[in-house]
Order: sequence, then C-alpha cells, then structure tokens
Amino acid sequence: METNFPCELQRRLEQAIAAGKYAKGEVLTSSDLAGQFQVANDEMLMVLLAEHRKGLVIKREGEVFEVLGLANTGFDSVFTHTAKSGLKPSSDVRAAEIKGASPEIAEKLDLEVGAPVYRFVRTRYINGEALANQINYIPFEVCPGLEYDDFSYYSFQKLLEEKYFAVFTQMEEDLAIVPADPQDMEILNLPEGSSVLVVRRLAVSATGFPLVWADIRIRPDRYQYVAELWPSAADLLANKVL
Repeated sequence: METNFPCELQRRLEQAIAAGKYAKGEVLTSSDLAGQFQVANDEMLMVLLAEHRKGLVIKREGEVFEVLGLANTGFDSVFTHTAKSGLKPSSDVRAAEIKGASPEIAEKLDLEVGAPVYRFVRTRYINGEALANQINYIPFEVCPGLEYDDFSYYSFQKLLEEKYFAVFTQMEEDLAIVPADPQDMEILNLPEGSSVLVVRRLAVSATGFPLVWADIRIRPDRYQYVAELWPSAADLLANKVL
C-alpha cells in the first residue's frame, strides 16, 4: 500500500525533541517549524499530528502545538518481563504488511477507514515452545519502517519506545477463553476441541490516542508461562476447565 507520509521529516523532528532542542511546554506552530526545516507546511502539520498521537506534543488551537517531550512508561514489556523471569523469549514474524484500516480497526485505533496501518503477526515462543499467536495493528505514522525491523529476539514495545518514541502510558485489556480455531490448532500445535486464552489489548499514549491494538491467542495449557507473563489471566484460567 502506498503512503505519502513524510517519514524522514518525522525522524528529524523527533530526534530534535528527544535531544531537548524544543523544551517541555514550548509552543510550536506548523508554519514556524516548516520554515526551520525548509519543508511544506502541510507536511509539517502531518508530522505534528502524528506526534500528537504519539504523545510528544499536544495540539492546542488551530495549527498550534505544545511540547510534552518523552513520556515515562509504567509498563514492562512482556518480552522484558519474560527475560527478567529467567525464561527465554523469541518470536517468529509471520507477516509485516501495510494495509488500509478496516472499519473495525479504524474504530479501535481512532483512524479513518482505509488509513494505512501495519498488520504485524508473530508467533511467540518461550524456551522454544510455541505459546501465543499475536496480531498487532498500528497506525503507519507511529512507526514508519517497522517492516524492516527484526523482532526475533527483541522487545516490540521497547523498539517502539526507543526507536520510534512511541511510549505506552495506559493499557486497556479484555480477557476471554474461546474455542481454538484451525489456525490456533496449527500454529500452537493444539488438538481438536482445545480452547485458547484471548487477550485483546489497546495501548494508549500520553495524549490518550491509541497506538497499538493487539489480539493475542495463547496456549492456556502451559499455565506456568501464562501465569508469569499475563498475571491478570491466572485467575481466569484457574477457574476454568480447559
């Protein structure tokens, strides 16, 4: 899918904010920044709106923005938490593609239908055992170039924070146990009649905008891993016959 987002301009502005060139609380306008960076105003406005979503600036009236700077996250990534627990996490990236947002995904990510989003599919392994199949949807402007990154042995969340300056400050999460579908059975090596634990998670920025919608389908019979990585699911699993 073709996009016309000014990725290099975004990178330059984000690096300037991260380096402290624009102080927290400083007021910026798209026209002033367009002059500083010698780009068209509409390109700069496009980037500033993306930074508003990511929480680096907050939009005021018109084309005026205020610098917020880099937010602090209160969330350990699943990958980081896994490694700290003495387990060995890895991922197999099965798809990394740019698609137009469906009505459902557009609603979840607060986008227009058809806006470019990443669809990022991974199988998650712990100590070499398949534990979960995960699909993430991310607005393109949050992390342009994501398809070239290697997540096999690196935290997806940390990469978003450290490379793309997209910090999660809030998580909204729903849990359910549902019958495994044919893809679950194939990827997670489950027998017919099995169930999977589904975690649906929305990661939100400091300005309250959605950054990532995740649909995670987990092998619940590996309870010790699930309880360690998704503690909120432990009680749900303990009270169900799987």
